[in-house]
Amino acid sequence: MAIKRQVLRDEVEGLMLERLLESRWAPGSRLSIDGLARDLEVSPTPVREAMVSLERSGLVEYVALRGYVVAPMLNRDQITELLEARKTIELAVLDRAFEHWDELVEDLEAAQAVHAEIITRIEAAGDVSYELVSEHFQADWGFHQTLYKYADNRYLAQMFESLRTHTHRMRQTWEGGPLQLDAREAYEEHGAILEKVRRHHHDAALKALTDHLDAVLERSLTTVQDESATAADGAPA
Repeated sequence: MAIKRQVLRDEVEGLMLERLLESRWAPGSRLSIDGLARDLEVSPTPVREAMVSLERSGLVEYVALRGYVVAPMLNRDQITELLEARKTIELAVLDRAFEHWDELVEDLEAAQAVHAEIITRIEAAGDVSYELVSEHFQADWGFHQTLYKYADNRYLAQMFESLRTHTHRMRQTWEGGPLQLDAREAYEEHGAILEKVRRHHHDAALKALTDHLDAVLERSLTTVQDESATAADGAPA
């Protein structure tokens, strides 16, 4: 019985996570446990348990007298801190991953091939759907996940899951389409990392990873500026 309950809670959390990352609810929207339970046709208990887990991820917040609400978008300081944390951790991860160089190269090449196929479909599409954007995000993160895989450290793996959720939160710009989709840029930057790893150039690979994460930060902060400008333009005079 306990196993079935855990599975149900995980399924509910997965459905809610999908909706949050699709930005189906605007930041600040109240998330009614009873309402969600009726919508998902489950009891309130797994919804409440899922909400506690999502609160730890930063995607939802608990507000006194209101209950759970959708967390606001990350601001400039939060995005900067997130990318600083990723840089510190991922450089250590890549350093350790070099100990499994043969397997690392093989899996990075496979991850890059998956990403290439998705980008081809994105660039061929007239209108980019959420599904395509989601596939890009998964492929993009899959490249980084390979580094963690070969770091061979359970605590770094736990950090990976936390960073993954916050990175998805940083990308929550989907509302009729992302303001900026950096699929091609990310793919090419991953390619630079892969090339240095393939040549067994340890320090150059670390530099390529640093350059990539710095570029992600710059693009992300530009998106925040664009959103602020859009909001200001739409404000009443």
